[in-house]
Amino acid sequence: MNAQPTSSLDRAPQVNVSSYIRGTGMSVPDRVIPNSYFESYLETNDQWIRERTGIIERRWAEPTMSMSDLALPACERAIASAGLTAADIDGIVVATVTPDYVFPSTACVLQKKLGIRGSLAFDVNAVCSGFVYALVTAEGLVRSGAATNMLVVGADMFSRLIDPNDRTTAILFGDGAGAMVLSAAGESNTAPTGGPRVPVIGSPRTTRGIYGSQLHADGSHGDLLCVPGGTAAPVTPESLRDNKHYLTMNGREIFKLAVRGLAEVSDSLLKRHGMEVGDVDHYISHQANARILTAVAKQLGLPVEKLALNVEKYGNTSAARVPLLLAECVSTGRVQQGDLVLISAFGAGLTWGAVLVRM
Repeated sequence: MNAQPTSSLDRAPQVNVSSYIRGTGMSVPDRVIPNSYFESYLETNDQWIRERTGIIERRWAEPTMSMSDLALPACERAIASAGLTAADIDGIVVATVTPDYVFPSTACVLQKKLGIRGSLAFDVNAVCSGFVYALVTAEGLVRSGAATNMLVVGADMFSRLIDPNDRTTAILFGDGAGAMVLSAAGESNTAPTGGPRVPVIGSPRTTRGIYGSQLHADGSHGDLLCVPGGTAAPVTPESLRDNKHYLTMNGREIFKLAVRGLAEVSDSLLKRHGMEVGDVDHYISHQANARILTAVAKQLGLPVEKLALNVEKYGNTSAARVPLLLAECVSTGRVQQGDLVLISAFGAGLTWGAVLVRM
């Protein structure tokens, strides 16, 4: 009798896991901005936007809403989904480029609103890759024993950064927030003598948790996607008059670099862990443009049914994109416990990265 063929998961080495995704949550503003909104004052139309981006509508926050106001419900839902209370959270990291203030950090603002005291809290800035950077940072903190239950948040309000009269960028961006609770793996949530945790070693077929990650950046392309305002380019009456404080983007170059970067980092991460794209149940990637995602899937050889999409409803919400999509997939039952998920993102900086996780 011929032996049954084995999959790459059977041949892959055991995984070393220190934390797992315990709960997820999302929130978006109530205000819906359909493509027809732009037809009233820009030289564009619904069909043009759909064909080139896959976007049908996006959500914009009201002027009175702050970033923490939008993010708070996502945080509360993630904590409840994890079966925890705010008192169980001992670390918060927020990925955003549209904070409530220059300082204090939005993480500290959310800590106060959640009624938490004493836990570590800080923000990270990697723009659209921000949540992936925050998730990898949180995993390291849990692994080190510095935290047991990390609240990881991606939230942005790009409606505050776009030039409403620039038809190449105004149509792309929306506002949103996503959150997850990353908890220590294993039966015991206590780090031995306050030091690094003893990881869970197990089969890549069944073990829940973060398997691995890769992060990259290339600052030489920073001018391709940026908001050119800050200490290097202070806001002046002239810059305000010329709209130089708004987001600018070279869409053609970003498209090419995003497809290449997302495909390469995803392929590299799978190979590092002895896995193949066929082992992945769901590909959760940054939702900037449907054409970018389908191009990445084609390059990876990923079946289209494994590519999760909701860009048509929310547009590009920057750091919120990955956790928002994951939370929605979990809430609808598309992603279930035990599924192998490949997460990736690409953003300004340039920055990009990927995380491999079994839910």
